Amino acid sequence: MTRRALVGVAATAVALVGVGVALGRWYSRTTSPERPGPAPTAVPGLATSGQPATIAPVDEVVRQSAAGRAPVIVVGLDAVDWDLLDPLIASRAMPNLAQLVREGDAGQLATLHPPLSPIVWTSMMTGADPVRHGVLDFVRLRPDTGDKEPITSSERKVPAIWNMASAAGKRVAVFGLWATYPAEPVNGLMVSDRMFTFLYSEAAPPEGVVYPRDSEAWAREVEARVSRQTDLAAVKAYLPWLTPAEYASATSDVDPYSHPVAGLRRILLETRIYHELATDWIRTRKPDLAIVYFQGTDSIGHVFAPFAPPRQTSISVEDYTRYSSVPRQYFHRIDEMLGDYRRLAEASGAALFIVSDHGFTWGEGRPTKLSSFANATAARWHRPNGIYLLWRPDTPRSSSARQQAGVTQVCATVMALLGMPRGAGLENSPVPPVTFASQASVDYARFFQPMAAPVQASRPAGSEGDQDRLAQLRALGYIGASEPSRVTPLGTGAERTRSAGSYNNEGLVLVNQGRIDEAIAAYEKALAIEPKLASALWNLSDLLFSRGRDLVRSDDLLLQALAAGLPDATRFVIGRAIGYQRSGDIARSLRLLGPATRIRPDEPEFWLFSGRYLVEQGECAKAVEQFGRAIAIAPDNPAAYSARALGRLCDGDRAGARTDLQRALALNPSDNKVRAMLKDLDRRP
Repeated sequence: MTRRALVGVAATAVALVGVGVALGRWYSRTTSPERPGPAPTAVPGLATSGQPATIAPVDEVVRQSAAGRAPVIVVGLDAVDWDLLDPLIASRAMPNLAQLVREGDAGQLATLHPPLSPIVWTSMMTGADPVRHGVLDFVRLRPDTGDKEPITSSERKVPAIWNMASAAGKRVAVFGLWATYPAEPVNGLMVSDRMFTFLYSEAAPPEGVVYPRDSEAWAREVEARVSRQTDLAAVKAYLPWLTPAEYASATSDVDPYSHPVAGLRRILLETRIYHELATDWIRTRKPDLAIVYFQGTDSIGHVFAPFAPPRQTSISVEDYTRYSSVPRQYFHRIDEMLGDYRRLAEASGAALFIVSDHGFTWGEGRPTKLSSFANATAARWHRPNGIYLLWRPDTPRSSSARQQAGVTQVCATVMALLGMPRGAGLENSPVPPVTFASQASVDYARFFQPMAAPVQASRPAGSEGDQDRLAQLRALGYIGASEPSRVTPLGTGAERTRSAGSYNNEGLVLVNQGRIDEAIAAYEKALAIEPKLASALWNLSDLLFSRGRDLVRSDDLLLQALAAGLPDATRFVIGRAIGYQRSGDIARSLRLLGPATRIRPDEPEFWLFSGRYLVEQGECAKAVEQFGRAIAIAPDNPAAYSARALGRLCDGDRAGARTDLQRALALNPSDNKVRAMLKDLDRRP
């Protein structure tokens, strides 16, 4: 079926002060892209003081925008850094990227903390810090029910680059970026981040998945074609051993990330859909600004980093043989796509700007098994630097050295490349070597009105698209499997949509900004919504402890976090107990370890440390009992036998101590310290 033309273009001459004549272009909602429409009288999606904006204030922005600037294509690759890409370039797996690096300007982008995609990408697209822009979690709360649902564009409180570019008369096209559903009215096209999950799981996606609505048929047509093509043969290209029966079995599970085969198909499908949509639109409509985002470069790490070379001991030889080549093959496909965007940039004279939000741990310390991403700890695999790479046709690179910049500079870079005025109150330092043409600035917030929330009547709680997206976030580790799916919202108005996670993340941002009292208040709000949110319990505990405030409550919060299943809570408890011991407060160490052993009686480290402190206090018999509990849990731990030997010596049981030291040495023959203790024990009468 031939795709219908969706929108038309109107051209209006706009006088420029000191510059000749420029074109202020705006879409008219017609069915013919060739037929010009009438001059607009209002700007879709933009407002002043809550009222529809007339063309006059937008012309103010257009007048300050340089005429004749080249288009910009932004390619967003989630979770890639140069530590990953440089070896791939050196091994010739990414020849297109290698050429772009040789000819363009490259650098690192320092990420934000916490390095979570909706937070960081929204800062990249707005030039605003997370507390200001308001997108602080993967989910929001439905104010009517308290059900968690994927984050929406209505949570963003400031204009994004596509709103600002629209105000400047630029034609835009946006594909797949976080927190863009419902799709905002823009001067062009917006395909929201929810298009894939809705089309993947629902026969009739709700309104707002694509703007303008009459472009949705085209998007669905592309999705259907790509879905048919991403079949057994497509997956088999990555996994040559895959049989039809294995493929059918792996992809039949409702959780597409429960098996590497199903996860791979999902990643390939999502990547191909947004790439096909973006390249088709850029080629045929030639927008001034195109932004396409790929989550697959992050998902591939969560699913396949455990199997990547070199083989980890936790990975069987069979699984390593099956899956170890997938990451290299996938990034080779990403490289082919970068070649497509380079050719599109060459054809239109566009600047190609490749960016990422943070890196991923592919080397030492990477995930050790497929289930490693089943906890809300996905950010632990994220590394602190993303990348940028700017390539422009016929423009030689300014330096071979990689520059340093920050993720919030991405928005300013795009604005400067498009010839737009800088934004008042935003991060206005473009990445090197880009600069603004003038010092003039515009308060783009004057022309912006946040999106209304999705119409709840059209989105019943538990819809298939929402549940599919939430399941994906749980599988990739961004939502804890034990977190409640429904909570009681806090406060009134806009506050009722905020999740506990959003307040928890806000606290982390505020701590980094030195706003300690505000951070404590944010953590308290998180716990008011979800009293057992382990990360918020720990963050508040750690902040109080580091500031020397209310240590009793700080320890209690740490124990609550341990009970709530906080990853690494055992290490945090022991670390704090050691700190108390070193400061001479063994009693406080024991007051912390005692409840910890009751909360986690299966954790041998608690019994070991508790026993050691009891030895220091001369409670030797009790210490021997504690060491015995550790041995019962971990009978092959040589340190437990060595510890009990010391406890028995303290209690006068030399024979028992000798037996324990012999057992410890048998388990670890290379322990010369234990060997020396045995010799010393034998020399004494």
